[in-house]
Amino acid sequence: MRLSALVPALMLTLGGGLVAGVAPQSPARADATCTGAVSVYGALDDGRLTYSAINPSNGNLSHVVVSTKNIGFKPVAMATLNFNTILVTDPDGVLHRIDVSTNKDSLQFTVSGRIEGGWTHKLLTYDGNGHLYGVTTGGQLLQYLVSRDKPGADQIGQRREIGSGGFTLKTVAAAADDRIISTTASGALISYAINSSGGYTRQELDDNGWQSFENLVSPGGGLYYGKNPDGALYWYEDDNPADGSGSDISYHLDDPVSSRGWTQYLLSAQPDTCKAVSSTNQLRSRIANLALGEVGTPESACDRYHSSCNGGQVAWCAMFATWAWEQAGISGLPRSQWFAQGLGKWGVDRGLFKSRSGSAQGSPKVGDWAIYGQPAATGGGHVDVVTAVHPDGTLTVVGGNVSNKVSKRTINPATARMGVDNVLISGYVTPPGA
Repeated sequence: MRLSALVPALMLTLGGGLVAGVAPQSPARADATCTGAVSVYGALDDGRLTYSAINPSNGNLSHVVVSTKNIGFKPVAMATLNFNTILVTDPDGVLHRIDVSTNKDSLQFTVSGRIEGGWTHKLLTYDGNGHLYGVTTGGQLLQYLVSRDKPGADQIGQRREIGSGGFTLKTVAAAADDRIISTTASGALISYAINSSGGYTRQELDDNGWQSFENLVSPGGGLYYGKNPDGALYWYEDDNPADGSGSDISYHLDDPVSSRGWTQYLLSAQPDTCKAVSSTNQLRSRIANLALGEVGTPESACDRYHSSCNGGQVAWCAMFATWAWEQAGISGLPRSQWFAQGLGKWGVDRGLFKSRSGSAQGSPKVGDWAIYGQPAATGGGHVDVVTAVHPDGTLTVVGGNVSNKVSKRTINPATARMGVDNVLISGYVTPPGA
């Protein structure tokens, strides 16, 4: 169960509640290996600091503590160096080192050092491997080397410009050694890999849905935590954070860290706490990539998905859905089942169906079949392949027999209707082995 407590100093209700209209699901499990809890430091409007501990295996919040004093100014940007050391900038462009002592009952700190002038960054993050990154209001991405766990003015330097402009980022977090992730105001999730010569590779993990997050933090290992304006904190798992693809990100929209109460305006996670496990399951990514590769295929060519399609003389959305799974390496599929609702029943019979009924969202994931209409042995309905799950709850799906071709759409799963009977999504079928 989640911790349920009230921290009067923060006026923060923890755990107990869930997002309105969302039913609890069975606990999720993360694949990253972590040396301990995910440690997240934060700053309140009044200058006090907070510390939050999160279980990386299931997203449960363990405890939160708040300092009794403030640091004397309102921090502009924050980066956590290690469990006992934070860097913050003040409105005058001074960088301060804060030494922290915390446990589950208290948080004490000392403002121990300062570096004068020029620290006008709107965002800071540290990768845990000696590299401090800053983003300026002008869109510069800068790198500094940090040579001590508790650095003085002489141990933070060697300023390097990674990019002179164009880094119009809303949030930034360190995902690994010389790898940062960020969000944009337009909703994209971006990964930047910084090379030894100071260049970078930019990879778009998702093209929409991330715009609502005010803060994004990561302890490494493909774990990402995002806070929205309502004070909810959600968590995500990137199966392979170095592959430049977001199709293997798992979303826990039904199972947030907390559904409310995160009133900190700055958050920063202790970096390099978690390491990514070698990817053991790329099945979902293969399904999504196969489906996306067929977008635009006309109905006249649907025989490639099943010989009985006969140029679209029969409904063929189920043929396309089973084809995508089969091509990804799944065997034993009901290839002779041409009814979308029949695929739903096939999933029910095998314990693979996740219902989207009442307040339950069904926890869709990339590679799932989205079943429109209740599972049934016969009947119509429709089936799509889920190719992306976005933080705002929308889905990107690819389906056959949509406008007489294979089509890609972004939908609200609570309201989207398809099929001759214009039915809602009843749930999702998980690929066997995923």
